Amino acid sequence: MSPTPPQLSRRHAFGVTAALGLGAGLSALPTLTETAAAMPPIPEPGIPDRKVLSYTYQRQATQNWCAAASGRIALSAKGKTPTQNSLRKQMGIGPEGSHGLQEPREIAWTLNARLGLGGKSFRYRLYIPAAGTLKERLRYRTRISIHNGYPVVINMNSVAGEPYSAGHYIAIVGYDKTRYKIADPDAPSRNGVWYHQNDIVDWNKRNRFTAFGT
Repeated sequence: MSPTPPQLSRRHAFGVTAALGLGAGLSALPTLTETAAAMPPIPEPGIPDRKVLSYTYQRQATQNWCAAASGRIALSAKGKTPTQNSLRKQMGIGPEGSHGLQEPREIAWTLNARLGLGGKSFRYRLYIPAAGTLKERLRYRTRISIHNGYPVVINMNSVAGEPYSAGHYIAIVGYDKTRYKIADPDAPSRNGVWYHQNDIVDWNKRNRFTAFGT
């Protein structure tokens, strides 16, 4: 049996290297930005009000591998459980004690490569909603993604009172009318826990997430 990973410092987990200033640059990319006018109405016909996916939870091995660990959770819903080390290399994440994810689009690229979705119209994509539309866009995209069997990977600034100055990635594995069920690789106590949609939006100041869709 492998030893239990040491307690991680949640306050300093690395989701994105803050010094890069990626938020401003990514928001300017037209292929990643969506507007309310371009989106279909909510709710999407045929999608149920509640769905929860089966997945395999694994705690992140180091403080800077939250993106890799969240990606593994997403892949596990499709029966794939690669090592965090292989995923972090594919995402360009450094070794233990080094830098975290530096290019947020790497999550979608890696998941698509692992699932054979590259080049398909329906695949994982990085979404950056227009200002003021995160709650609506996240709800819409999450319902589509999870309805099709794909968890969402979202970049957070804090989770349930735990701040992450450099950002932190978690997976959304379920939804109902008002809440999201998350799997937080940094905290087993936050695996399979439901939080209100408003809380998830309030904790996501980076305004971006990766979901399956068009």
